[in-house]
Amino acid sequence: MKKLLRVLLVLALLVLLVLLVPAATPLALGEGAPHPTYVPVTLQAAEVTPISYEDKVPYAPIPDSYLPDGAGYLDPTISVKVEYTRAYDTTVQLVWVQIADASQLRAKLANPYPRKSWVRPDVIARRVSAVLAFNDDWFMNRNVGYIVRNGEELRNNPDEGYDTLIIDDQGDLHIIQKPTKEKIDAFEGKVIHALSFGPGLVIDGVQQTEFVSDRGDVLHEIASERVAQRLAFCQVDKLSYLIVATEGPENKGSVGLTIPQFAQLCGELGVQQAFNLDGGSSSSVILDNKKINSVSTGKIRSIGGVMYFVTADPTVPRED
Repeated sequence: MKKLLRVLLVLALLVLLVLLVPAATPLALGEGAPHPTYVPVTLQAAEVTPISYEDKVPYAPIPDSYLPDGAGYLDPTISVKVEYTRAYDTTVQLVWVQIADASQLRAKLANPYPRKSWVRPDVIARRVSAVLAFNDDWFMNRNVGYIVRNGEELRNNPDEGYDTLIIDDQGDLHIIQKPTKEKIDAFEGKVIHALSFGPGLVIDGVQQTEFVSDRGDVLHEIASERVAQRLAFCQVDKLSYLIVATEGPENKGSVGLTIPQFAQLCGELGVQQAFNLDGGSSSSVILDNKKINSVSTGKIRSIGGVMYFVTADPTVPRED
């Protein structure tokens, strides 16, 4: 009888411990746990030849450079690292990228401008031998915006309701709020890419809190207070970037983020610039020609174009 009482007492204590001690969660996915932080990588390339924007990319990704389990990619000229965190009851994908030369960040439309067409982002990524690709601003849906791709100006019709992201020839990101032609003309650098969407979430290291245009309306169609899948392109440091892709309410176990919440998350991640791009089902991150974000829905929506990163390592020449 005494032995039975001791066993019952031990079982009661174990039950009490289970009730009193919080359940353990993985650090990277625990709500409220610290977010992963940027750890710089030393790329091994001794010298990199810039890649002309006028020609096809001459090199293809090195198959053995993709990391196991979709964790990223690493060769002497580019590093990609995929991590995850949780914020606002939502799973968030973080993709850290470092490149050796600014010309490794490029753009590709589904078809040449001004033709309107939509193609799956994984198909576009395969066409251009991208190591990593992500959706752009889908500017073809509108007739406004300052639009530049690979150094070619496609449209110069800025609208103050759409913030402008400029990427210069050094690979640096610049965000122009409430853009006008005068503000665009005042930019002193060489414009390689310009995207029209936004809003700017973090500008020069400062998290933004106001997302209303001079007209008094909420910036264009970003649905600021609606929870949704979101995607932002960020700069962390020189030739160092972060793509932040959140899940949305269509993904089991995730709620989605509003724009103010997304801005706060990007601010917490310590980026210098963060620019909101097309979200919802258009939100796409492509690694090794496969969509890797918000995969639970199985959706891959055709879009108007991508931004992408390529290798500058000549180990695998492109065959086409």
